[in-house]
Amino acid sequence: MKVNLTVKADELKLAQLLSKFAEKYRMTYKLNRRTEGYLLEVELNSEEFGEFIRRLNHLKDAPYNIEEMRGGGLLDRFNVNSLRNNADSLVGKEATAKTDVDAIDGGVVKLGGELWMAKPDDCSIIQEGSKVRVVRVEGVSLIVDKTNEKSTN
Repeated sequence: MKVNLTVKADELKLAQLLSKFAEKYRMTYKLNRRTEGYLLEVELNSEEFGEFIRRLNHLKDAPYNIEEMRGGGLLDRFNVNSLRNNADSLVGKEATAKTDVDAIDGGVVKLGGELWMAKPDDCSIIQEGSKVRVVRVEGVSLIVDKTNEKSTN
C-alpha cells in the first residue's frame, strides 16, 4: 500500500520514527521538506499501516494529514481504482440534445433513457436533436461536445 501524508513534526523525531519502523517492518519511505512540514511517502503492508499511524500519533505536536492512499487490503485483491466513480463511466458516451444547449442556460440531453442537465464544453450553441458526446461531469450536469451526426430519435 502506498500512502502520502503531510506531517508537521520535529525533523529528528520524525526521522527516528521512520528509521526504527522501517527497520522492524518492511517499509520504504521518502521524506521531502516543504515550507510547512514534510511530505512523507510511505510504502508498506496494509496490515502494518495501523501500527504506523499509532506510532505517528505518539509524536508530540506532530499533526499529519493523509493526502492519498493507493492499494492495500481489498483494493489489491480486486484491483480497484479508488479515485474513479460512477460519473466517470458517463464520459465518452453519446446522448441526444432534447432542447437547445447553450453555455448560459444549459439544456437537457437524453442519455441511456434518462434526462440530464447539460452545458456545452465551449461557448457554442448545440441545437435540439443533435448528437452530443459527454466530455466530463460537473456536479449533476454533463459537459458535452457536439458530434457531426444528427439524431434519428
